Amino acid sequence: MNTNSPIVKHLVLVGGGHSHLAVLKRLGMKPVPGLAVTLITREVYTPYSGSMPAYIAGHYELDDMHIDLRPLAQFAGVRLIESEVHSIDLSAKIIQLHGRPDVPFDLISLNIGSSPNAELIKGSKKHGIPVKPISEFLSHWQKILSRAVDSLSNEQPFSLVIIGGGPASVELALAAQYKIHTSLNIDIQQKSKLKLFVVSNAKALLSTHNDKAQKAILAEFEKRHIEFVPDTYVSEIKSAEILYKDGGSLKADSVIYATGASIPQWPSDCGLQLSDDGFIEVNNYLQSTSHPFVFAAGDAATIKGHPRPKSGVYAVRQGKVLAANLISAITDKSLKKYSPQKHALALVNLGNKSALAIRNTLFFQGQIIWRLKDSIDKKFVRKYSQLPEMNIDLNIAKGLVDKNTELELKAHAMRCAGCGAKVASNILEEVLATLPRIHKDNVVVASGRVEDASQIDLGGGRELLQSIDQLKAFTNDPWLFAKIATNHCLSDIYAMGVKPHSALAIAGIPQASQRYTRSQLSELMHGCTQALAENDCALIGGHSAETNELQFGLCVNGFTEQPVLSKGNLNSGDVFILTKALGTGTLLAADMRYKASHFWIKEATQSMLMPNKDASEILLSAGATACTDITGFGLAGHLLEMLESRNAEAEIDLNSVPALPGAIECLGNGITSSLHRDNALVVTSISNTALFNNDSRLQLLFDPQTSGGLLACVRPDQAARCLRELLKAGYADAKIIGNVRSTEEAEPSIILK
Repeated sequence: MNTNSPIVKHLVLVGGGHSHLAVLKRLGMKPVPGLAVTLITREVYTPYSGSMPAYIAGHYELDDMHIDLRPLAQFAGVRLIESEVHSIDLSAKIIQLHGRPDVPFDLISLNIGSSPNAELIKGSKKHGIPVKPISEFLSHWQKILSRAVDSLSNEQPFSLVIIGGGPASVELALAAQYKIHTSLNIDIQQKSKLKLFVVSNAKALLSTHNDKAQKAILAEFEKRHIEFVPDTYVSEIKSAEILYKDGGSLKADSVIYATGASIPQWPSDCGLQLSDDGFIEVNNYLQSTSHPFVFAAGDAATIKGHPRPKSGVYAVRQGKVLAANLISAITDKSLKKYSPQKHALALVNLGNKSALAIRNTLFFQGQIIWRLKDSIDKKFVRKYSQLPEMNIDLNIAKGLVDKNTELELKAHAMRCAGCGAKVASNILEEVLATLPRIHKDNVVVASGRVEDASQIDLGGGRELLQSIDQLKAFTNDPWLFAKIATNHCLSDIYAMGVKPHSALAIAGIPQASQRYTRSQLSELMHGCTQALAENDCALIGGHSAETNELQFGLCVNGFTEQPVLSKGNLNSGDVFILTKALGTGTLLAADMRYKASHFWIKEATQSMLMPNKDASEILLSAGATACTDITGFGLAGHLLEMLESRNAEAEIDLNSVPALPGAIECLGNGITSSLHRDNALVVTSISNTALFNNDSRLQLLFDPQTSGGLLACVRPDQAARCLRELLKAGYADAKIIGNVRSTEEAEPSIILK
């Protein structure tokens, strides 16, 4: 994490709801120097509830109703933790998360939403489907749709029951009926074997709205053969029916409920004051009435003296005030009062590109209302999805460089982190060549070669292997960064077929208050020791320093009495196996530019978190002849190191080279790591590139990898078995990518096919 000022306060946002979107956007537009912000959310690909009926009806795609919080968090400079909060120690101001260190805070904001209360109806947890959380409901909806379409296609009835008579139930019923009918080319006003019921304990649909709206919805239900069951309490949901409190029942193939909003138990357990309706009680500043350092908004909160329906429109309106008040509270300024409107505009989607507009006594209906709602919903999603381009300030005095040089510098001014922050190989080689050589008899030096780790002869056939590596943080999550960096640093030892024994750590921590420095260092070292434990490697010491950016590295020791794997012990006919997919360089570069989706970075993170421990053992058991790890110089650079001075060339099937999700797309859009251009200088050693000039996969060969996989040579008769073992061990992207060929040429080369 790069910071120009010491961190002195920590704001934590819990939940990725509509109100917190405004907070993130405000922080991105106007950062607060000295303030660290963390967002903890169960869902990163977060749904906008107002667009869900249009998705159910088939008018929207998933992306049309979701906001990816990762680019927004990157834009805001906010650490993103994908997790669920179950406990907060308000006296110590600490959040406890499963599987990772506690998160301390100075100020906290809760925007956790609400869900239907499963306790109201017996059997609802086992046999019913709540409309929230939306992400879980959508997966259930796809199954309901498939079952309904299959039944109706086979002339069999399908009964869908929705419990609740508010806007959510009404919109869902109309959208579901529309989608099921249109999927089978049935007119939406035609009676079919679809039996759709809306059961409510209220006497009317949309009972909190005016008579005109209630009559219009009931008329729409009648036209589309949706049955409304009013003034009825459901006592139990069973596997194929619902039971009424008065003794009646209704058969059901599937039951959805949207009744009685509620929040989890933990806000009450941690001591927050709840309102009479069971939600977090806040004052007119959206501040907890019991704990002034806690703010809450959206469905999870109720303003004391001003209860309002649990509707997304209120959460959206609260966002701007919440953002202002959080910043004012953390900087000791006066808070702004939020005055909730008495009557909000309700736009009810009818599923057929028509809608109702309701506000107090006003009522309108028609396609023009649908177009208004469609415009509002899409504008809201765009507002938090289409972010400003990053402004690059070179901070170079005017006149020092010409215009072309300035443009070139700007293109590479956003220096990457991770292994993308390495010094270019050509510069490194030039400098190393100028250094004096000091000979030690027990230092094992392969003839004309540099291996992944140094070798020291300890006598008696025993060797010590040592390697050192250090990374600049590519994420502002110290715990996650340390876990990945640790795996990265261990890879050189694994590449030589040796198990790491012990390690010394070096940590660079940005300037901050003592409390925040302690928190950063604690998370960093907990991440390191957790990863070391997974690799059966001991931490035996280290050093820390204050740095401009978060950094971490390890000096790793390994001992062996067996011959080690070298880079260059390959033979003609050997098969190349790559154990992990490529693409971390371009994906991390895209993440810095707010251009990477959460799914892409999540996959890349999982890959970087996977140690090379099992892969090394499998390759050894398969009799691997040569091995290296793929890191900063990319596949092409490290492959050429293996071929150097061996009168050998590599024949690589470019289409077999595995890529992480999103990597090819990012490269195709010209998003590359700052080390990529230097890595690509080795293109002169690659043949047949003209065949792939329009294929972004060619650029994948030069992409620098952080915590990348192993590239090994095995004999052809062992390759298939070795690959099966790698796949079985969890290296899902492992591939055979080519083979070794003899050549009379002195210089190593790569032939693409």
